[in-house]
Amino acid sequence: MKKLLLLILAVLVSVQAHAGLQRDLQLKVDNITRHYDLYLPDNSASGKRPLVILYHGHMGDSDVMTGANNRYAPYKLWLTLAQRNNFIVAIPNGEKGADGHRGWNDCRADTTTNPVSDDVAFTLRLIDAINQQTPVDASRIYATGTSNGGNMVIRLAMEVPEKFAAVAAIVASNPVKNKCKEKRLPISILFMNGTADPLLPYQGGRVGKASAGRGEAMSTQDTVEYWMKVDHTESQPSVYDFPDSETHDDSSVTRYIYKNAQQGTEVALYKVKNGGHTEPSRVEKYRWLYKQIVGRQNYDIEMAEEVWAFFQNKHR
Repeated sequence: MKKLLLLILAVLVSVQAHAGLQRDLQLKVDNITRHYDLYLPDNSASGKRPLVILYHGHMGDSDVMTGANNRYAPYKLWLTLAQRNNFIVAIPNGEKGADGHRGWNDCRADTTTNPVSDDVAFTLRLIDAINQQTPVDASRIYATGTSNGGNMVIRLAMEVPEKFAAVAAIVASNPVKNKCKEKRLPISILFMNGTADPLLPYQGGRVGKASAGRGEAMSTQDTVEYWMKVDHTESQPSVYDFPDSETHDDSSVTRYIYKNAQQGTEVALYKVKNGGHTEPSRVEKYRWLYKQIVGRQNYDIEMAEEVWAFFQNKHR
């Protein structure tokens, strides 16, 4: 009975969160009509609010992120967090690349399937458009995304770090061949990568199949060390092993935080042992068939909760 009540409560919270979701809004950028969803929490409090931007992965879209396609979606928990903590959520759609799938023009110079759109310009125009609709706290703008979306977040951290208080890249890492302009300004950044990721190798290498045209990624460790140097963090992290509460997922999580960096920034790594190309979640658990493609999903932590905990005290 208790489990049933908890399930009903979770459904009601999800329905309430989705009630504030504005879908398929439009914005003109470089003569291209771009699309995005916007979630405004049902809160009468006045004043400026933080903004979190969520970037879907290659082959995804905003419906995949919010669960509007009626599938499991760890990112839809961001709407519940936004309602609880009174922040705005934007979920933009990427453009189609040469392979016909939506994605983002990230920093990889050796991918042949990313779109050619100026997604940095789109992001900046998106922030302005949202601010015209509802006041945004410019000192508390955050971005996170998965896979290609995570790589887009890395591009934002490299090219427009002054706009963001913190970013989080999920199952993503720096490109080997980088076409982005690196400002190398301090910014708080979090990575959450699986050591058994079949698509983005934890130790670095070709993304996806060799014939996929998805470029080559640096190892997670080299990526973390890159951002440690940008932020000038301490060399020794604080380490925390999360309780392995769901032993049947054959996975566990260790968090490393490199602190005392310039301008109060931090670099965090969530090392998901035996984790695949998935976002950890306790409640949004992917189907067996999907996991045959992307690998194991960890059930010990909630990705959105951990990222928001990293974000919420960061200011630009």
